[in-house]
Amino acid sequence: MVKDKILTWFLRNIYLPKVEIIDKPGFIFVSSGKAYLRDLAFPEYIFIELEKKLEGGTLYAVGKTFGYNYAYNTMMPRIEDVTREKFLDSLYFTIRYVESISYGRNLKHSVDYDKKIATLTAKDFIICSKNGVGHIILEGTIAGFCAYAFSDKSVEGVQTKCQGRGDPECEVIYAPSQVLKQKGLKFHIARDMDEFKIEETYLAINREREMQFSKNSLKSFIDSGFFKYDHGTIDYKNERFFICEASIMYFLEKRIKKIKGADKALFDISFDWGEHIAKAETNDNGAVPSLNMRPEQFISELMSALGWGDVSVIVKSGKYSVISNYFPWTPFADDIKYTMFKGILSGMLSGFLKRKIVLSKIRTDVLQGYFNILISE
Repeated sequence: MVKDKILTWFLRNIYLPKVEIIDKPGFIFVSSGKAYLRDLAFPEYIFIELEKKLEGGTLYAVGKTFGYNYAYNTMMPRIEDVTREKFLDSLYFTIRYVESISYGRNLKHSVDYDKKIATLTAKDFIICSKNGVGHIILEGTIAGFCAYAFSDKSVEGVQTKCQGRGDPECEVIYAPSQVLKQKGLKFHIARDMDEFKIEETYLAINREREMQFSKNSLKSFIDSGFFKYDHGTIDYKNERFFICEASIMYFLEKRIKKIKGADKALFDISFDWGEHIAKAETNDNGAVPSLNMRPEQFISELMSALGWGDVSVIVKSGKYSVISNYFPWTPFADDIKYTMFKGILSGMLSGFLKRKIVLSKIRTDVLQGYFNILISE
């Protein structure tokens, strides 16, 4: 008998009806009608540290842009298109979904339908409960959801309480900026949002394909106990992950490259996480005892299970490179440098090999109908 209510809800409403598809090696999908969007399981650590180092308004804009587009692409009901009851039911489903995929515990919300105000409280919410910030997800992303649902881009989010700042729980108000001003609250404003529409090219490039290098899915790692799923959180050696549609990485890297030193900060943080994972897994013989495999295969299996495609580590003449077939693609593919991906893998290789390896070169193509990335020293 399953005692975890959030797991029960996830199985009944998300996994079993195939809303969130986590049993495909190399891929994590979220189903929206006839469309399958590519998800990634992101390390919380990277976002915790990034919010400590970069300007809040930019990160808030990343989150709101992502949330608004995600709501559009998953066909979230808008207030003018459905009855009051269906609209409120949709918001309830969204909050339960957010809770079930590792974002927080005990999520509760209230809605002032006529004034377009939503309030959310939560415990142990990702990122902000650790750093006291929360601009990207808790404020920005959910503000994007609400702005789309309420058909009002002036809706913004502001966190009035935060566990990471010593409060017993987090509390956020989402409302039109005029309402927030009347309440005397300070908040970020994001109206200039890139548009991301799921079209046939996205679906064709990102469709499921047969793996060549790796065989483990997120589900197989959960089933084996390698990943721990408990009360809506996914953990691996006390490292927390959250599932999110891959375009958030594109929006993030596209925005922060305008800030001096931000790209290096993202690389360094991602490198530190990858190096930490490798050092936690390596024994004196250089093997990975928890999965009984060599480091190169461990990297392939872990990155595949997290949704980064079919990943393989290659060494030639003492130089390392990493290839990912079926990497999550968006129309912004030519606008970023894949800094997070390069940083994570550079850190993992450095941790395993006990010498610094920086994968700085990159080559991408879609010549075979799927997105291929090759990074190398």
